[in-house]
Amino acid sequence: MYQVNLELIKERRKTKGYSLKKMSDLMGFNDKAKYYRRETGEYNFKPEELPYLAKLLDIPLAKIFTHKVSKIETSDKERRNTKWHDKKK
Repeated sequence: MYQVNLELIKERRKTKGYSLKKMSDLMGFNDKAKYYRRETGEYNFKPEELPYLAKLLDIPLAKIFTHKVSKIETSDKERRNTKWHDKKK
């Protein structure tokens, strides 16, 4: 499963010297809280906002996403690794 890389977005915004207000204005939001809530993950960025956001922050669109490993995936992987490890002994 993939999720938006909010840490990268925030880091790049700060590196470029953009305030929350500036990003809000550039994204067309009527107040900075709307942008802030998206950047912090309280609300999701809409799919149609992501290409523009990537362009504003000079991030390749593919890097906007990061692979999210769920507990189920982690548990399955650990279980598989344990079984493989046990067979090896």
